[in-house]
Amino acid sequence: MTENQFDELWQRAEAEGYSLRLAAEYPAWRRKQNRIITAVTSLVVVVAVAVSVFTIQQHQPRNYEKVYCNRVGTTDAQWASLAAEMLKE
Repeated sequence: MTENQFDELWQRAEAEGYSLRLAAEYPAWRRKQNRIITAVTSLVVVVAVAVSVFTIQQHQPRNYEKVYCNRVGTTDAQWASLAAEMLKE
């Protein structure tokens, strides 16, 4: 056996050992990758929903269609002033 043949056999044996170890560790690695992907995807979905809800709430106008007053002595001028302020908003 020449030195080149010996080196080739040695490299094959070494590669076979690595391939067996990688094959044995692959299922655990794959589960870990799936957990990471699931966590990142869940986080992205939660952030997207939170941002969309926040922006929708910010763009909704605050309309006050009715005004209630329990005071008896409110004048028409006060109601007119209140209506003008509501129209400005």
